[in-house]
Amino acid sequence: MNWINEISKNIKGDVAIDGATLKRYSADASIFEVRPSAVVFPKDSQDVKNLVKFVSEHKVEGPKLSLTARSGGTDMTGGPLSESIVVEFDKYFNKIIDLTPASPFVTKEREQGGEAGGFAVVQPGVYYRDFEKETLKYGLILPSYPASKSICALGGMVANNSGGEKSLLYGQTNRYVRQLKVVLSDGNEYQFQKLGVLELQKKKAQGDFEGQIYRKIYELCEDNFDLIQAAKPKVSKNSSGYYLWNVWDRKYFDLTQLFAGSQGTLGIITDHRR
Repeated sequence: MNWINEISKNIKGDVAIDGATLKRYSADASIFEVRPSAVVFPKDSQDVKNLVKFVSEHKVEGPKLSLTARSGGTDMTGGPLSESIVVEFDKYFNKIIDLTPASPFVTKEREQGGEAGGFAVVQPGVYYRDFEKETLKYGLILPSYPASKSICALGGMVANNSGGEKSLLYGQTNRYVRQLKVVLSDGNEYQFQKLGVLELQKKKAQGDFEGQIYRKIYELCEDNFDLIQAAKPKVSKNSSGYYLWNVWDRKYFDLTQLFAGSQGTLGIITDHRR
């Protein structure tokens, strides 16, 4: 367990290995129970980056080391459970950074034929119940809330592409994600949003890790464009990522649509604009 001490030295947040904490984070809303080795509560994005770099650097001597992001823990499939390190976001990453009446929220009036209006920048540990209290001050809601709206968090809603009672009319969470900040496997934080063709070309021309990601995903989507579009499920609700058919439509390229529904397998979300 020496790596626990090393992690503690490299982050400002908390590291817990006591029995009560490990038991609490051994379960979500599913029937599964998996006991983690540690639960880490990062204080900021730098903590998350340090965690990712630590695991990457120690994978050879610790092949079972991994990071599993968690916020509300209401997943019903065991998604936030791990035998290694659970990274909990509701303790410190719980701030609504900005909330402004503009697109893309849905107003109560829109349900009667009115217009939408509102955007927000939030951290992944913000609980939907707290978020809705603030949006309702403007007469706004985020309509993709699931049945667990009183106990789920926004990071999990994005990671699971949540949907609920209003999804048939207004769509799932990915429809309302405009921008994501994500820590990727190289331990750096990147910002993703919808790009036009010229913006995409600039990203692809970069000689760094980010440029490589854009080139590879673009080639995958373009070389298999017809196949990917034909594979899109013809259903009214689909929470099974990865949504490659939403990434590239030959006009816009949007990697937020790949992270939504990916259940934290592609990167760790640190905040998002919706």
